[in-house]
Amino acid sequence: MADAGEEAEPYCARCGEPLSRGLVAGKRRACCLNATPIAGVCPTHGPVGEHDAVDARSDVDDG
Repeated sequence: MADAGEEAEPYCARCGEPLSRGLVAGKRRACCLNATPIAGVCPTHGPVGEHDAVDARSDVDDG
C-alpha cells in the first residue's frame, strides 16, 4: 500500500507488468498532437496511456 502522498504503482492493463515511471510518465503530454498523458512504460507494450494502466494486478484484462 502506498504511503500518504504517494501514488500506487501502476500496472499494464494488458499484461500485468509493472509500469516504469520516470521522465516519460506523468501529467505531461508526450506529443503536441496527442493529448493522452503517459501513465508509464510497459516492458512489453511500451508507453501506455492512463486508459491502459491499472492500480492492481487483479484488475488486468486476461482476455
